[in-house]
Parts: sequence; structure tokens; C-alpha cells
Amino acid sequence: MSYLPRLLLLVALASLAVELACSGSATTSDNVFNDGGKTGSGSVTGQSSGGGGSVDGAAACVPCLTDRDCSGGVCAQFAGDTYCAATCAGATTCTDDTVCTTLSTSEGAQVNACIPRGNVCGGGSTGDDAGVSSGGSNSGGSSSGGGGEGNCGSLAAPTTKASCHSCGSGSSTTCQANGCYGGWYCNTQTNSCQAAPTTCSGGGSSGSSSGGSSGGIDAGPPPTGSVGPTGGTVSRLYFAVVGDTRPASVDDTAGYPTAIITKIFADMASMSPRPTFGVSTGDYMFATPGNGTAAPQLDLYLQARASFTNPMFPAMGNHECNGYTASNCGSGNTDGVTENYTAFVNQLLAPVQQTNPYYSININGTGGAWTAKFVFVAGNAWDSAQSSWLETTLAQTTTYTFIVRHEAASANTAPGVTPSEAIMAKYPYTLAIVGHTHTYEKSGAKEVIFGNGGAPLTGSGDYGFGLIQQRPDNTIQVDMIDYSTLQPDTKFEFALNPDGTAAP
Repeated sequence: MSYLPRLLLLVALASLAVELACSGSATTSDNVFNDGGKTGSGSVTGQSSGGGGSVDGAAACVPCLTDRDCSGGVCAQFAGDTYCAATCAGATTCTDDTVCTTLSTSEGAQVNACIPRGNVCGGGSTGDDAGVSSGGSNSGGSSSGGGGEGNCGSLAAPTTKASCHSCGSGSSTTCQANGCYGGWYCNTQTNSCQAAPTTCSGGGSSGSSSGGSSGGIDAGPPPTGSVGPTGGTVSRLYFAVVGDTRPASVDDTAGYPTAIITKIFADMASMSPRPTFGVSTGDYMFATPGNGTAAPQLDLYLQARASFTNPMFPAMGNHECNGYTASNCGSGNTDGVTENYTAFVNQLLAPVQQTNPYYSININGTGGAWTAKFVFVAGNAWDSAQSSWLETTLAQTTTYTFIVRHEAASANTAPGVTPSEAIMAKYPYTLAIVGHTHTYEKSGAKEVIFGNGGAPLTGSGDYGFGLIQQRPDNTIQVDMIDYSTLQPDTKFEFALNPDGTAAP
């Protein structure tokens, strides 16, 4: 089939999906976000037309960046991504195939929205929550216990007067003293509401500068040796993970989460021992390509990062292309070389002497006691060259293999996720470290999400960073360190053997 007929067919199918997504009262609008010819097309799903009715899975999952992509609805965080959803006032205002759920929008606002039942959009757990992530859970799904009624670090409990403003006069919901509703807590650092924490390890403490010397974070002696921009040799692996740092609104450089990411990197620098290096899982900006905001936002990120003087190895996210999860950048790819992509290469990859968004770093044990490779996959710059490179790189035998990619395996609309997962399945690896979802959770047998580096949170986890270290028995321990308390979430901690199987 020639290019033009194929394009016309795709347009027709997209239009059909839009019509299926409409449910009576939703109407199409021209007020959509336009980025490089891509629009969040179509009306919002889930609005009641009196009789419920079937919701087509593909039509129910309209991808979005902002509310402007969603005619009359909101761009909501669920199923491990952001999709359009209709707002709701209760269960009776949604169709039979959707459920009214309290969640966060892409900009961090608290809303009630109709989202599809049955996990049709992929992502997290199945059932009525339709993949809404709870965060902070070792199981990767909903966890019991909740956060109780006490404050938790910077999170103000429902009964505590605080500065959030998701619930106000005229609201159809019952407003809490903290300015949220539905049992959500108020994050007083960002004045945004988030789900009740599943654990609370720090109370109101601001944390101590000793970091790892308290709270049982360390799982072995202080590491010796060093890591440089191209790798290194150390006595044991001991590194940090930071993920998803962007402002809530597109092109809002003034709203960049500078205070949060500055404290995260300062926390990492103050730990004793200090992590010998760090990795980051992508999304360092929220910028429209061509608007001139990508480089200034990365400047703010780098200013915050300056306090942590050890190397940071970055992965590329969808916002380093054009923002959409399905985007694919790079020479010869669908979305080409965008301003965001160029800024990422020039400002974040150059310090580690890389020019491609996919690369690997070798870090080995002193005296050859063990070997490790860190493989950075660019799911939004996927092509045949990267596919061949990944196959060759993973075939190289090492004691440990860590794969760093922005999107989790469930976020399979990213061009490189499904094909890279197919290659990964052929070879042993220790752990896949990902972001994209703005929380932290163990999202698979050998996959962990760290996306709580400053972007608007979803779920119940707080901001912070991952700490991954090698134990004396050569197993790998994974922790999440809360940025406001510098303490680990003890209910999140888990460990893996070098081959990725669970360890005690």
C-alpha cells in the first residue's frame, strides 16, 4: 500500500475511535494541544448517556499531555500513563464500563474522573482501579493500612489545616481541613493533593545530614574506588536513582520543581557514604519543541544536580522527544530531531561523553571480583540500529546487568518498549530501572519504577530517590529514600540475586 492511502486509512480509523469514545454529552473541540502535528484528538470517554453501554478499549485510552488534549475533560494519570477522562461527581455519572475514581491530573490537580474498568489501557493492576497506581507498595498494587490520620513528613493529614486548594466553596465533594477530599493528604512542599501514604517513616522530621548512617540504609561497608564519565572500578555497587523531574504545566519554566530536585540532589550528596554515581530515568522537562523552553529547563535541572558531584548517567524520556509516549525521535525516525532531543543530547549526555541516547557503562569490582553493565535504552528513539546494539550489548556476559529505560514494560505505546522487552527476555539481567509513572513501586519481578523526582505525583508515594546497593553476599538491595526525611520506606525494600530472582 502506498503512503497516501495508508495515511488516509489511519486518519479514518482515528476518527472512528473518536466517535466510539463519545458517550452522549461529550463534544469535539478545536481547543487541543498541538505539538508537531500530533493532537490529542477526540471527545472524552466515560460520560453517562443514561444507559451506560460498552466502552471500546482503544477508544477509551486517548493519550494526552494536558487538559487541552481532552475536549471537555481532563488529562489524568492512570494505567501507568496519561489519558483523557471525563470528570464525575459519583458512580452514577459514569457509564457501566467506567468507574469514578479520585486521581491526579497530568498537572497534579486532584480530580474525580471516569476511567475504564478492566485495565483496558494497560499499566498497573486490574479491576475497578483500572491501573491506578498506589505507589510506595512493594507489591506494585494497592496496599492496605493507609497513612492513618497523622501527618507524614511534608504530607498534611486530612484533619490538618494546610495550603492545598483542590476542594473549595461550591465543590460537590466534602472538603477536608487540608484543602483536599476523599482522604487525600496535602503535600505542603508543592501545595498539591496526593493519595494517603501507605507508610510513614519520618513524621515531621526534616531529615539528617548523615543519611545512610542512620535508619539502616547501608547494607555493607563504605565503597571504595571511583566511577567516572565512562565507568569505573569500585569495591561494591552503591548508587542512586532519580526519575521524572518536570514542571506541572507545559513551557512553565518558572514553575520548574527546583526546590524539590535541589533537595533530592543535596540529600544524595549529604549521605554518608555518598553514592558513587547515579542514574536517572528520563523526563527532565515539559517543553513544546520550538518554544525555546527545553534548554532553560535543563539548565535548572543541572543547577540542582551540581551539588551531587559524582557522575549521573541519564536515560531519555518521552519529554526529551516531543512529550507524547508514542513519540519517536532521532535522525530518520517519525518525529525527527526536535529541540527537546537536541537539548538533551547537548546538556545531559555530553557530560558522560555520549552522543547517542542509548549507550552502556561498565562498572566492575575491585580485582575483578565481579562485573556489571548499565544499559540505557531509549524507548523514544527506537530504530533498527538500537535494536542491533541492544542485542549485542545484552549478549555480553556480566555478573550484574541493569537496564535503564524511561517507560515500564506496561507502557507499550512507546516505540521501543515492546521490542526491547523481547530482546531482554533472551538474556539474563538483574533489574530494569524505569520511570514515567510519577511514583515509586516494584512494578514487576525484575522491574522497579522511580518516577518521583519532582513531576506531579500520582499514587501515595512522596518525592525522593532510589538507593541500590550490593550486599556482602552479592545480592542487590533496593530502597526508596524520602526526600523530606532522608529515611527509607522500610515496607518498600526488596532484594534480588544477580540473575534477577528474588533474594531474602
